[in-house]
Amino acid sequence: MANDRNKMCNTGISNWQIREVCLSEWDSYWLDCPGHNLLQSWKYGSAKEQSGGWTPKRLVIFNENNIPIALVQVLTKSLPILGGIARINRGPLLLSHELDDNLQLKIDILKLFMIEARFRRWWVVQIAPEIRDSERARLSLKDLGFRQQLDPAWASSLMDLSLSSDDLYGKLNRRWKRALLKASKLGVIVRSSELTDARLDNVLKSYSTLQKRNKFIGIDNKLIKELSKWKSPNWSFNLFVAELVCEGERNEEVGYRVTVRSGHTVLDFMVSTNEKGRQVEANSALYWHSIVQAKESGCSWFDVGGLSEATPKGIADFKKGLNGTPYQLVGEWRKWL
Repeated sequence: MANDRNKMCNTGISNWQIREVCLSEWDSYWLDCPGHNLLQSWKYGSAKEQSGGWTPKRLVIFNENNIPIALVQVLTKSLPILGGIARINRGPLLLSHELDDNLQLKIDILKLFMIEARFRRWWVVQIAPEIRDSERARLSLKDLGFRQQLDPAWASSLMDLSLSSDDLYGKLNRRWKRALLKASKLGVIVRSSELTDARLDNVLKSYSTLQKRNKFIGIDNKLIKELSKWKSPNWSFNLFVAELVCEGERNEEVGYRVTVRSGHTVLDFMVSTNEKGRQVEANSALYWHSIVQAKESGCSWFDVGGLSEATPKGIADFKKGLNGTPYQLVGEWRKWL
């Protein structure tokens, strides 16, 4: 192991350190990140531990001046034959606005992490790093010994919540504006709802029905339940309910949408509407309400929740109509140590 540590002398990171930190330390650094994502949040790591048997390791990287420069959450597991495996999804996150897009710094951090992985006997390392896609990024990862996987790279779009509600509405395409007008005329109202156990069961039943009808795997119910348990000033699991106003009768629930706030960013997490909800554009009304609520809660960004080459055309066209700022990451990579 000493030889692995000594290799740092040739990488320009010889005096950097990786330290595992507790929740209070992590939270203090987390708030300094210019960008957040659900998969690097403490709560997500804990949910994966409870629902999938992964052990999260929360690491902070310090430079030669003992200044924290980045953090990364690693999910680990020990498997027969393979031994220890480590998974980084959408990390590392840099702790500086000025350096947030610094590719070389993120590559250097991954170099340091590979040394740490050998030291901890993580023999298989799989990463989908928080690095924007480019030829230079792909070549840099290949130089570290990683091999690109066939899984589609994560891509999405961000809504800038510093804009006014009027400006956000103005960016919507005509299809979106027509859909919101239709939903309003047909009596669709959207409200935020307290997430009781009974309410969560209703949402999961509706989501399971949608999964079966559209034949997709979707998000694991155990993970959803674990994530729903957490709440803090910079974290929330938000449920929105679409109701159809019925004259002389109780309003009918026709759709649900869940978003997750993680730091400065709100992610569109899951949605389910029934047949009547689709007819009255409940999905659009739910989406717009969740964007406005994210803005009013003081968040900086709304992530539309995936917009890659694997996204079905109808869903992709729907999300593109928001006219957010698209981004694509460098994808999945694996290395055997």
